[in-house]
Amino acid sequence: MSWKDILVIVSDAEADEAAVALGEAVASQCSDCFLAAAFLTPLPDEPLAYEPTVVAGVWAELLGRARQEAQAERTKVEARLKKAGRQFELRDAEALSRDLGRVAAVHARYADVAILARPADGPGSELREEIIEGVLFHSGRPALIAPPGWRGDTVGKRVVVAWDASREATRALSEAQAILSDADQVTVVTVDAKPKMFGHGDQPGTQIAAHLSRRGLKTEVRNVDGMGRAPALAILEEATALNADLVVMGGYAHSRLRDLVFGGATKDMLRAATVPVLLAH
Repeated sequence: MSWKDILVIVSDAEADEAAVALGEAVASQCSDCFLAAAFLTPLPDEPLAYEPTVVAGVWAELLGRARQEAQAERTKVEARLKKAGRQFELRDAEALSRDLGRVAAVHARYADVAILARPADGPGSELREEIIEGVLFHSGRPALIAPPGWRGDTVGKRVVVAWDASREATRALSEAQAILSDADQVTVVTVDAKPKMFGHGDQPGTQIAAHLSRRGLKTEVRNVDGMGRAPALAILEEATALNADLVVMGGYAHSRLRDLVFGGATKDMLRAATVPVLLAH
């Protein structure tokens, strides 16, 4: 079993190359997978610093420029998709930047998984993060995040499950079942986990590992000492040591306001991931 209907969300040919490559790799893992790309065009906000009589003209000029630049990128994306020789569908969507996340979420609802590039440092990173959040919070679908420069052929053969016994982690694991069925090895990783009645139970990680084993998956547990590291970084270091090609974790177990103030594992993962990450909320 695998995801059949795969959506790649793009807006820039170069920045989203890793997402396109990951989408093609996922689609190649089944004979009848359908690959689509949603090209997002961020529209400029209406200018407020002008007299009302000239606002329309200024905004029309900004709008035209944004659409022209987007069309140039769309042409590059279309050429890139054609190069692979696989049948695909390229869809268009445009909205004000603040609404792009929800627009992306609408498109993601009609696919099994939405694939996006990890935000890189620099201009546009905040908007990309907001689009990922929009998909996670509003689509009801998982987001598969491609790290910069990803060039693998397969994904989901050596999987790390970042387990904190939360509802979000459970949801992510459920969404990953379609790709986990073909895994050669699944490693449940906990960080600084403590036995707890309403959480890990007596032996952190063992119950979820047993559940995966009953589904026929070769599973082991690693309880990691964080040693002062952020949980996401500890998980990524473990994933690197295991040569994992996918990390599965829950997205935003805390409120976005708390993560904004204190930081959180999801944001840390989005800023540092070196392997594909499947997130669900």
